[in-house]
Amino acid sequence: MKKPILLAVVLVLATALTAFAETRYVTDQLEATFRSGPGNQYRIIGMISTGQRLELMETDGEWSRVEIPGRQDGWVRTQYLQPEPPARQALQATTDRLKSTEAERDSQRKENDRLNRLNRELEESLRQTEGRLQRATADYEKLQTDSRNFLIIREEHEKLTNQMAEKVQHIKELEGRIADEFLSSSIKWFLAGAGVLLLGLIIGQRSKKKRSSGLL
Repeated sequence: MKKPILLAVVLVLATALTAFAETRYVTDQLEATFRSGPGNQYRIIGMISTGQRLELMETDGEWSRVEIPGRQDGWVRTQYLQPEPPARQALQATTDRLKSTEAERDSQRKENDRLNRLNRELEESLRQTEGRLQRATADYEKLQTDSRNFLIIREEHEKLTNQMAEKVQHIKELEGRIADEFLSSSIKWFLAGAGVLLLGLIIGQRSKKKRSSGLL
């Protein structure tokens, strides 16, 4: 019966000690002794440097039991502990945060400059694109106008070509008629001339015969 009761007491104490754990830091004291028990008579485990982060497990007067996170526990004088980091460490942390903030600000400024440069490039590209679009629109409208003019010119050309073909055909027909009329007229004149010549020959022959008869 005593063992279960003792075990329960140990568990309660362990739980209480765990709930009591708080974070503490070594003060600006350069080094503090880290002992195996709450007194100078206990063995020195090691030395703890200023700013070392510790977990406070319990306090027994001038001594406190602490645990180095992830390592081991031991005892150190309570006067060497404080709830906040030492001023030097806090200053260093503030300086580090300031440097980090400045670096982040520089990074943001560079990113802002990059975005502004990119924005200017995009605006210039947009202006060039708008210019090309305007020229393309003007060329397209001119092409449409030229296409309409071309269709009109082609239609007029086809019309003139047809008219020219009709006139050429008409001229050929007229030439044919003129040639036929000229040939017919020439034949008539030739026949008329030949008739006159033949008549003259006949009359001449008769005149010769009459003169010959008169002489006899």
